[in-house]
Amino acid sequence: MMGNCVKQNSLSESPDFSTDDRPHSSVGPISDVSSDLTIEVGSTSFALHKFSMVLRSGRIRKLLLKAKDTKVSRINLTSLPGGSDAFELAAKFCYRVNVEIIISNVTLLRCAARFMKMTEDIIEKNLEICTKVFLKDAVFPNISNSISVLHRCETLLPVSEEVNLISQLINAIANNTCKEQLTFGLSKLEYNFPCKPVQCVDSETLSDWSYLERRIGLQLD
Repeated sequence: MMGNCVKQNSLSESPDFSTDDRPHSSVGPISDVSSDLTIEVGSTSFALHKFSMVLRSGRIRKLLLKAKDTKVSRINLTSLPGGSDAFELAAKFCYRVNVEIIISNVTLLRCAARFMKMTEDIIEKNLEICTKVFLKDAVFPNISNSISVLHRCETLLPVSEEVNLISQLINAIANNTCKEQLTFGLSKLEYNFPCKPVQCVDSETLSDWSYLERRIGLQLD
């Protein structure tokens, strides 16, 4: 299952986000307007446009407004969770390039949206709300998907905790575990099999890291 909140533009309207083999690769836009902003994330440089980035990113907007030099053209975002991979997806979203939100990247995008301040108070249908909708519709209702996303939270600590993603996933796993146990218990009653009392795993139990390690092999020390 996948989701996206932006309409895909043609290549002539959006930048080329491919990178070359150099340690500090330059990402040049395919556009009639020359790049006026370079954003560095780790060893990767992205040649972009201020207007497209400030339209959806509160962090970029704030950094440019605070700069004493109004002609500032370079920003360093080394501390962005997920590094250049996360920024590339977020930047594509800023350019209204179709970004598919899927199980394997929703954690990355959720944390990137927090760091980049891509929220509803900046513009409607921004990246943060798109990730929240996907989590609600495709992740939280499913135990397997929730566990998969929870595993990916490890590499994005502490931001994945700061956005309450870990606690939401734990609660979702607990609630769905209860539902499965109740359904199983009722089905046994229907067929007149002996049924043991159903014990739900509450969210407090699941929030204990040692329990998570035993159940799903997750370590969040």
